[in-house]
Order: sequence, then structure tokens, then C-alpha cells
Amino acid sequence: MKMPILRLIALAFTLVAGMAVLSPAQAQDRKAMLAAEAAAENVKNVSKLVQQYGLPCEVTEASNPVPGEATVDGKKTIVEAFEIVCKDQRGYLLYRAKNAPFGDPLGCLQAAAIAKAQPGSQVCKLKGNRAAHYWLGETAKSKIPACALSGARFIRADMKANTETYEIGCKNTAGGVFVVPTYKAADKSVTFFNCLKVAETPLKCELTTPEVAPQTVAALLKKNAPDCTLSNARFVGASKDAEYYEIGCTGKAGFVLVTDLAGEFKGAVGCDKAAAIGGCKFTDNAALAAAGKAKAEEAKAKYKDAYATALTAGSVTCTIEDFRRIGRDDASKRDLAEFKCAEMPNGLIALIPDAGSGGKLDTFDCFAAATQKTDCAYVSKDQLKANLQKLTVGHKSIKADCVIGEARYAFENNGQVVMEIACVNKRGYIAVLNKARTALNPAVPCHIAATNPGVPEKCTIAGNGSNKEG
Repeated sequence: MKMPILRLIALAFTLVAGMAVLSPAQAQDRKAMLAAEAAAENVKNVSKLVQQYGLPCEVTEASNPVPGEATVDGKKTIVEAFEIVCKDQRGYLLYRAKNAPFGDPLGCLQAAAIAKAQPGSQVCKLKGNRAAHYWLGETAKSKIPACALSGARFIRADMKANTETYEIGCKNTAGGVFVVPTYKAADKSVTFFNCLKVAETPLKCELTTPEVAPQTVAALLKKNAPDCTLSNARFVGASKDAEYYEIGCTGKAGFVLVTDLAGEFKGAVGCDKAAAIGGCKFTDNAALAAAGKAKAEEAKAKYKDAYATALTAGSVTCTIEDFRRIGRDDASKRDLAEFKCAEMPNGLIALIPDAGSGGKLDTFDCFAAATQKTDCAYVSKDQLKANLQKLTVGHKSIKADCVIGEARYAFENNGQVVMEIACVNKRGYIAVLNKARTALNPAVPCHIAATNPGVPEKCTIAGNGSNKEG
């Protein structure tokens, strides 16, 4: 039976209208939707493998399985490889054989290191793993707070210790080497080595250049040695409670920086005294010593003329052979100095006023200085004892068999020095050295001084005065 032509046209129109005709944009959206659904299903599937590994990773992206082969006990085994992206920005390559984990997870940085040594090895390619070092950002800041992460590289893994070693680079300062725990480790602590410390080891930094590495100690120097413009630095060594770094300074002598094991400042040692802890390479000690000596001699010559003038003006006879400037009393504007001169066998120390200040010149000898617990450099304690020994010859109170072994200078009173004398044979005396330093008078045996309230001092040297014979 034939249909009318108009009815055929209407039927054809109805059939066409019932079909879904998609535009190019709609087709693209549908393709993306199907891909997203497949990706979500793949993430769900791979997440089961992650759980089997015990890996603490919330999977946000996963690749389709890549088939391969592995030989186990001489037999070939079909292995599937997956790449995953974790929410914490860390990425891995995982392997599955017979629906079970195969081997250990391989981090993306480790995979890159293997591929560098073995071209063609599988590497991470997913978009979320393009910056495979980002997960180390917080680790870097835990040891280098100022670090703006610039990169990282895998160095090695320790399967027994469950640790991995990475070098981390920083954009704005020196980086370092970090030993971090794997997901299997019970100890979650991180060990850090700065680039100076590993410079001469197989772990030496590659992401931090030798020119930038000295910045490791820059913050410590800024706070504790601000007058040093850092030019270089190196790790010298360590003890059980300290680490040592040689510091080079622009335009001046360097030193050895001492830190505790946590990297906090403990002190500094001049290069002239640092030989025992590694010495200095950035500072020329010989040139430094020569320059220091020349400067000291120049200053000494200037002071010598001024001091000689002051002593002469104060009617003090002293032909200066040598002298040393001990210090200064800013309140009275006077220098404290010791002099070596033949005219002063008991030494000479003087407080010398600045020229034109109108200050008073005060002088005293080494006996008086000893009462203030000050030792002379040009007259020794033995010389003082020898001078005292001369005064015991023919003394009416001090026995002739007294060889002075020790003297204790108690105090000074109107130029006289009250002292305790200990003889080698255990005789002992409290004596007064007169102002002219020509006599010991009086001199009282220790056992008498002990009970005589008129004697201003008692014997305190151990065992002194125990010999009371004669």
C-alpha cells in the first residue's frame, strides 16, 4: 500500500526529531564527563592498592595501569604499574602483581634519580606530580625557616632504617641535606645537615652553590658578629657538644664560630688561637700577627713618651726599659700602667692622668699591688720573696733558719704592707713591711699573733707556724 507523500515526509521528520544531535561543544563536554568518571573510578581502584601498601596517601589522581614484567625467583611475573598523586603533594609509582602490592612504593623524586642514571626508566608524568618536591616544603622550613623552596633531589634510601635522604634547595638562602622518615618509620624525626657540613662528603650539596653555602651562618653573624661582612665560611669540625665554622670577613680578620649542636651561637675564637680546633684558611695569621704587632708598637711608642713625661712631672725616677698599659679609669681619666726600670726593684705601677687634665699621679709597687690580688709582669713573686729574704738577715725576731717559701700580702695601711710569711721549716710570722721597703718591723710568730689582739692579722697558710721551737 502506498502512503501519501505528505505522510512520508511527516514520518521522516518525526524520526529525525527523536534522535539526539549533539553540537561539537556538547560532544566535548560529554567526552570530558566520561573521562572524569573513568578517572574517579581509577582513583577508587588504585586507592585499594594504596591501602594494601599501608601508605598514608589520599589519592587525588591516578594513572591507568601500565603492564610490564618482572622476574621473581627465576619466573616471569606480570606486573602493573600505577602513578598516583597524593593530597599532600607527594607522588609515587606503585606496583601490583596478582592483585597484591609488589615491591615498595617509589617516590617521584627517587624515580627521577633512577631515570637519570638509567635512561628509559619509568618516571612520574601526571600533572599533580610536575612539582614533585613541593611536599618537602614544611620539612625545609622546620630546619631553615627562611627557605623558599626552589627544588629537591633524591640522594639515597635506607631500607633498614626506613629513611630517605634528600637535598633541598632554597631560592633565597643556603639549603641543606635532610634525612626524612618513610611511612614505615616509627621515629618521625628529621635529621638535617647544612651544606657547609657536607661539603667534603659524598652528600655535598648540588642545589646550593659553594658561593651561597656560607649564607648558612649569615643570620648568626648578623646577630652576634655584626661587624663582620661575611666573605666565606667552612665547617671545621665538631666535639661532643659543639660545632666549629671558620668565618672569613671582608677587610678584617676572620675567626672560628662556635655553635651548639642545634646551631645556636656559643662563642668565637680568634684565628691566632684556633689552631687546636682546625685553624684558619681565610685569614693570613702571619700577616695578621705582623700587622697587630706593628700597630701595638706604634701605640706603645706614643704612650711611652706621654708616660715618661708624667712620671718626671710627678718626681718619680724611672728610666723606662719597658711598660704595659693595664687599663683605664674613665672616671678619673687616668691610665693604669706597669713599668720596668732599674730604679724600682720592687716594681712600679702608676695611675697616670691625661696630659692637661690636672689629675693626680698615684704610684705603688708590686707589694702593694699584691694586696689587691694584682700580679706584676716585670717583677715576679719569686723576686718579691727574694727581696723579703734579704730583710730577714740579722732580724731580731725572724729566725736565721727561715727560708721564705710563701708570702701572703694581706693589706696595705699608709704605705705599709701587712703580710704573712711562711718559712719552709714551718716557722711563720705576721710582719709589717715599712713604707720605704727597707725593714720588716714588727715581725710576730704565728702562735703569738694568734692570741695577741694587738696583731692586726692572723696566719692562715696551711701548717704555717706549727714549728714553735726556739
